[in-house]
Amino acid sequence: MAQPAVDTFGNVGRNSMRGPRFFDSDLSLFKNFSLTERAKAQFQFQFYNIFNHVNLGNPDGCVDCGSGGKITGIAATHNCVR
Repeated sequence: MAQPAVDTFGNVGRNSMRGPRFFDSDLSLFKNFSLTERAKAQFQFQFYNIFNHVNLGNPDGCVDCGSGGKITGIAATHNCVR
């Protein structure tokens, strides 16, 4: 890729660079127990990112740099209460 001429936008289309998809799988298992008629208990297993999949960040958006289009990090986590 080369830098476009002065006062031009170049020929790269809009949204032509897309990042990798975000894949996140969580699993929860619950079991309720009745201890007495009034008292109850719950057993929980919670697994986050159960498949241990790395979510990569978006590519560098600089079109006239040497690092243009390269992915150099991981994605920021989504807003989730853990």
